[in-house]
Amino acid sequence: MSRHYVPTKYLSYSTSETGSLVIYNTLNGAICAVPPGQAAYVKGALKRSARHRAPLEGILQDLSEGGFLIPEGTDENELRHLQYLRKYDDHSLRLIVMPTEACNFRCTYCYESFERGKMPPELREGIKRFVATQSRLEQFDLSWFGGEPLLAADVVVELTQHFHIYCQSHGIRFSSSLTTNGSLLTPDLAEQLLPYGLSFLQITLDGVEEEHDKRRVPIDGAPSFRRIMDNLRYLKSTSYPFVVSLRHNFDPEGLRRLEEFLQLLAQEFGGDPRFTTSFYAIGTWGGANDDRLEVCEQDSAYQAVMRARRLATEAGLRNTFVLESLQPNGVVCYAANPRSFVIGSDGQVYKCTVELDYHDRNIVGRLHPDGSMDLDWRKVALWCETNGLEEGKKCSTCFFSPSCYGAACPKDWMDSGDCHCPTEKVTIRETLQLIQLEATMPEADGVSAGLQCTRG
Repeated sequence: MSRHYVPTKYLSYSTSETGSLVIYNTLNGAICAVPPGQAAYVKGALKRSARHRAPLEGILQDLSEGGFLIPEGTDENELRHLQYLRKYDDHSLRLIVMPTEACNFRCTYCYESFERGKMPPELREGIKRFVATQSRLEQFDLSWFGGEPLLAADVVVELTQHFHIYCQSHGIRFSSSLTTNGSLLTPDLAEQLLPYGLSFLQITLDGVEEEHDKRRVPIDGAPSFRRIMDNLRYLKSTSYPFVVSLRHNFDPEGLRRLEEFLQLLAQEFGGDPRFTTSFYAIGTWGGANDDRLEVCEQDSAYQAVMRARRLATEAGLRNTFVLESLQPNGVVCYAANPRSFVIGSDGQVYKCTVELDYHDRNIVGRLHPDGSMDLDWRKVALWCETNGLEEGKKCSTCFFSPSCYGAACPKDWMDSGDCHCPTEKVTIRETLQLIQLEATMPEADGVSAGLQCTRG
């Protein structure tokens, strides 16, 4: 054991408006607020050139326990690598199931083709049998995606209830999440899902009523905002321990009424920590309207997201993914997880919900009714090992790499040889200030967030 301690290289910090020093260790996810009176001392103790003789005492011992000070000579690259290898553990499984690829909306920025309909009964049985073959399973996460998954509500109910009961009887931790436009999430349907492990819902509201109804348009052209709000109000009236992420996709025009929109959300859902917010800049994601979309440039999108998060917090609304994003592997794309698969309504298996069958590299296998899954492991490896950690790439020496491992979006790496850094990394100082501000707010029960992707 070394007789000296030095600062970890996986360190970032920010000074809050009150003078507190917020320090963050990306290797273990530890975040600590240092009172103003000790901030200068701690900042000096964590300088890159600092070296402290053991035994440590007082606040230096606290910094050591948080991983901010480590024994001199510690191979942190090896620790990061060992942490990276945990993703190959076969004790967990995530299935992102598309019960139908049809949708009752035609959002202006959507990239999907809606070619396939409802999943047939034999494939539902195939999913049940596939999960039953996972003999070492300890954690199963079932995510619902589409299209609009609730167009096949019977499939969602059947499999959610089945796996809730199955996992209970086999000692497996189970969680379910749902990405939905919210228009079909009636009180009756909610009562068939929430008692059975549905703990996370992502529902999109693209601004105040007029703005939302311009962008998220049902096939019949009718307004959708009020119907969604009615369903959200019912969820609020219940006592179930869920989290709803109210997702807001914005463009430059929508940003002009952002504060008005957040005040509306605060009036409806402020004070209920189950309702949270998330913000994403609309992009050209491969849809038919890409040429006609007005989108934010990348740098301005980063700043717009942070401004929206700050305004939401000041309005009394929590941000969905910020704290989770700062944990180890917090912003690694689900497609980079070798134990995560997207199952299309026809049994085709993908890695990425954006690419689907638009590119052959994303068609990694097929699920059969007997529960067998044929996989092309070369394609799976392409998604799981394409990242920025190779020597010479920008992520290999980055302080934020234990959170994203250069795999925030494998698709970007394959498409362009580069990948935009996560918002939390680019705006780390503002993000740490935001976390301290949120620390004074009531927290929701601990549930894991569901499917998250900047593209929807």
